[in-house]
Amino acid sequence: MVYAIAFNTPSIIAWWTGILFIALSIVCIGFMFLLRGRDSFLKNRSQAIALKWQTTLNQVTVISKNEFRSKGQDVHRLTPNEKKNLLETLHEQGRFEPIDPIPNQELPDFLFLWNYLHETVFGESKDNLNSLANALDVNQNAGRMLQSRSLKNQILAINTLGNLREHTAYEQIERIMLGSDPIISLWAWRALFRIDFEKTLQKHLAKIALREDWSPAFVVKVLLELDSKLISLPLINLVEESYQNRLNERQLSRTISYLSITHLDLSKSLIHKILTESEEVEVIIACLRLVNSRKSLPRVRELLKSERWEIRLQVVQTIGRFGLKKDEKLLISALNDLDWWVRYRAATALIQMPSMSEERFEKLSTTLPNEFARDILHQVLAEIRLLCYVQPSSSILSR
Repeated sequence: MVYAIAFNTPSIIAWWTGILFIALSIVCIGFMFLLRGRDSFLKNRSQAIALKWQTTLNQVTVISKNEFRSKGQDVHRLTPNEKKNLLETLHEQGRFEPIDPIPNQELPDFLFLWNYLHETVFGESKDNLNSLANALDVNQNAGRMLQSRSLKNQILAINTLGNLREHTAYEQIERIMLGSDPIISLWAWRALFRIDFEKTLQKHLAKIALREDWSPAFVVKVLLELDSKLISLPLINLVEESYQNRLNERQLSRTISYLSITHLDLSKSLIHKILTESEEVEVIIACLRLVNSRKSLPRVRELLKSERWEIRLQVVQTIGRFGLKKDEKLLISALNDLDWWVRYRAATALIQMPSMSEERFEKLSTTLPNEFARDILHQVLAEIRLLCYVQPSSSILSR
């Protein structure tokens, strides 16, 4: 009897193991179908909400702003009953579809649609959307969404309050901006500029130099939305202050690169100073990309002897951008560089020089003593001819 039990033990273990794996497989399959069903439900609900509100929002953007006025007051100053009466009156006038209070579960989808439209219109249309949102108490609901655990809903609420220019939410969004999350803090920084431009410019512009975790591409996107006339001098002052305070190389180079969206004539003396004094590779490269004064050319030409190929690469591009005939010899000498990319960019800059003709360029490609120089000139010349070549329509039709 003992032997029978011992003999059957592995079979029993195997049987229960199989049952367990089958049960787990059924649970996983069921969970997968549950997720797909939930995703389909949310997608259908979003489409239904968009269909419900799209006509209304589009109509609101084209009506006169005066129709959102009542007794000389702005919509956000009206009482709840006055807001309700105003919306009912506009509906009776045939301005847009009947509007019901927005349920909490529909609010994120509505705000997504509202923000998307808000980002694509200008002037009075933005004001109309803001008036409608205030009449629907979106500002209060969005304020509560700031406490959401969902990162998506938090960003949606921040962007909404920024577009609404909701001054009462400034301090709350400011605290979020000072947080450690790089994504949500950057969205909060953008919203603060929309709520109070002057205050944010004075208090928080320096964050772009201090926050190493912020995306430079997103920072540039935000800065491009601002008035370049108003941010040029503050940005220049920020770069100068960062340089004097010996900001780390990576962040200083990023901060310098933001000057590309300002009026460069105002910053050329600062760029020249940093380019002349600094020995940091990334900082030098950032300055070379922005050089627009011939005063800096002696320093630029000097850097062609740098040991770092990244610097030499940017030097030949900068020299090519100025297009001075006397720099042709420098570019021709750069064709002998040990780094392929430096030779390639030098050849590209050389063929784009105003004083360089295609015949002379082709002659150089056969007469230069260095084989690497001749090869790179042949390659660039072939690329230029390929880009300029247009295939006849007859050959296309004959295929």
